[in-house]
Amino acid sequence: MNTDKLIDYVKSEMKPSMGCTEPVAIGLAVSNTCRYLENPAEKLVLKVSSNIFKNAFCVKIPNTREAGIPLAAALGYLLTKENNTMEIFANVNDKLVEKAYELLNNNFVEMEAMHDTRFYINVIASNAKETVETVTMDKHDNLVKVVKNGKIILDKEVSENKEEKDFDISEYTVSELVKTAETIEFDKITFLREARDMNLAASEEGLKNEYGLCTGKRLREMMEKGIIPNDLTNYVKSAVAAAADCRMGGGTYPAMTVLGSGNQGFQTTLPIIATAQFMKYDEEKMLRGMFLSIMLTARQKVMVGRLSPVCGAFLAGASAAATITWMLGGNDEQIHGAMKNIYASIAGMMCDGAKDGCALKLATCAGEAVIAARLALAGTIAEKTDGIVSATVEDSINNIGVLSKVGMAAVDMNVIDILMNKK
Repeated sequence: MNTDKLIDYVKSEMKPSMGCTEPVAIGLAVSNTCRYLENPAEKLVLKVSSNIFKNAFCVKIPNTREAGIPLAAALGYLLTKENNTMEIFANVNDKLVEKAYELLNNNFVEMEAMHDTRFYINVIASNAKETVETVTMDKHDNLVKVVKNGKIILDKEVSENKEEKDFDISEYTVSELVKTAETIEFDKITFLREARDMNLAASEEGLKNEYGLCTGKRLREMMEKGIIPNDLTNYVKSAVAAAADCRMGGGTYPAMTVLGSGNQGFQTTLPIIATAQFMKYDEEKMLRGMFLSIMLTARQKVMVGRLSPVCGAFLAGASAAATITWMLGGNDEQIHGAMKNIYASIAGMMCDGAKDGCALKLATCAGEAVIAARLALAGTIAEKTDGIVSATVEDSINNIGVLSKVGMAAVDMNVIDILMNKK
C-alpha cells in the first residue's frame, strides 16, 4: 500500500465544518454564486437533491438556534465573499438573522427537492440585469459549474470518486487496513490531533451546557447518580451524543468531518477517543485507533455513497466496533466479527434528516459498537446465516451498499414528504 497516497486521501476526506454540513453546503453554494454578481441578488432559486434537502430541512444553523433551507440560503447570500469555507456560518449573528428573515418575508428564496440520489445543489441568483447559475456536486464544497448571463465561466469534469482514481480504498481488505494502522510511521498520523481536539471540544461543550435534546449530558448525569452504570459503554455513548447535541443544537463548535459529515466524524473518532480515555491508553494507541476507524468508515462509504438513506452513524458505528475490538486486544477474526455484529443488529437504520434527534442515533450506535466489540471478544460473532451478513466482512459491506442504493432507494423522498406534511 502506498501510505503517502493513503494519507493524502484521508486528509482530503477530513475538513472542519461549523454546523451540519448540508445547510452549510447550501449557504456556501449561494455565496459562491452571488460573488459573481455585480449588483445584489433579488431572487434565489435552489434545486437540491433529496439527501441534501432532507438533511438541511430540520437541523439548526450555528449561532441561530433556528433551522431551514431558506434561512441557510439567505445567510449564505448575506455572507457572500471570496474564499468562504465550510465554516461560513461562524460569522452569523442576531443582526444578520434579522436581515435574512426580512429577505425571506419578501419571497427571496424558492426551493425544490429533486428526486435525485446524487450530491447536487443548483443555485440561480438574479437581479434585473444579471443571472448567475452554479452547480455544486459530489462534495459539499465542490463548485463545478458557473454560468453568468449565458456565458460559461467554470465547467469542470467531476466524478463522485475523483480521489479514488488515485487511491481506491475499496481495493484493500479490512485486515490490510488494520495492519496499516498498526505499522504506519506514527509521525505520519499525528495530524489527527487536530480532529481529536476539535471533536472532543464539541463533546465537552455538549456535556457542560444545554443543546438540542441534551442526550449526552443526561446520560452522563445518570452515570454520576448511579442510575445507569459508569462503564465503558455509557461513557462512550455520552461522549458521542454530547457532541451531536452541541452540533445539531446550533452550537458554535466546529466538527472535523469525515467524508463530508460532522456526525459521521464524531461517530468515527469519539468512540475511539473515549475508549482511550476510559481505558487510560496512550496517545499513540488513540491516534492509531482513530486512523483505523477513519479508514474503515471510508471503506464502507465507498460502497454505500457519500449521502445515503442509511444513517452514517451506523456505518461509523461498525468502524468504531472494529477499532475498539482492536484496542482491547482482539485479533482479525474478532475485529471482523465486531463489524458483522453491527450489521446483524442495527443495519438498515435509516437517515430521516439531520436534527436534534441525531444524538439519540449516535448514542445507540456508539453503545452498540462497544457491545459488538465485547461480544466478538467473547466469541459471539454473527455468521453468514444471519440475514445480510456474509462469510467475509468485505462481502457484508457490499451487501450494505446494495441495501442502501437499491433496497432503500425510495426512503429519501418518502421522508421528505413526511417532513413537509406532518402535523
